[in-house]
Amino acid sequence: MTAALMLLVFTLAFAAEKPPAAAPLPPRVPEMSAAGKVMEISDTVLRIERTLKGKVETMEFYLEKPFLNIKVGEQIRVNYREKEGRNVLLRVAPAKKTAVQNTGKEAPKETKPVVTKEAPKTKAY
Repeated sequence: MTAALMLLVFTLAFAAEKPPAAAPLPPRVPEMSAAGKVMEISDTVLRIERTLKGKVETMEFYLEKPFLNIKVGEQIRVNYREKEGRNVLLRVAPAKKTAVQNTGKEAPKETKPVVTKEAPKTKAY
């Protein structure tokens, strides 16, 4: 009986001890993107101008590392995250070229005359 009581006490003592809960993960900050024309570039700041719904908007991004392959006037696409109220630049890529707009008028196609071949003539024996 004493052994059963001791076993019960030790079981309850070990069951009561729980490992500390892991710290909650910080909320995930989404990665955003924008495309526009480079207006200014330095070692710490990149400014682009983009048109959104007919309005021209200037966006400013803070660089954690310098991007040496960017030049003023280039069309680029940037990926960034908001961190402490600032847009922090993650990646830069050249903007994809858009398709040429069609005016709706098609040039008339030239048609070639259809040439039909005659059936081969057979010799009469």
